[in-house]
Amino acid sequence: MEWEKILRDSVKDNKIKELHLRKVPTLKTCDDWSKVREIGLIDHKTKYAHYKGGLVKYGDALFFVTDERIQAIAPYRKWEFKSKIKVED
Repeated sequence: MEWEKILRDSVKDNKIKELHLRKVPTLKTCDDWSKVREIGLIDHKTKYAHYKGGLVKYGDALFFVTDERIQAIAPYRKWEFKSKIKVED
């Protein structure tokens, strides 16, 4: 799909556009959480939603993981988010 290609490279210089962030799917479950690579943390409010969590890569795709899910998996996997992602309009 076209959006998958666009989203794959949407994070540049620790910035992402709000339009792209709205299209990023949420990662709820996966086969192996150790294969998930951290990109950066996000804390951004829009008119209708609050994005609090992190952007990760699983395989070749970009996903959003909510803060609640990060905290739930933390006892089993160490998260190493090194940067904060800024959301641009």
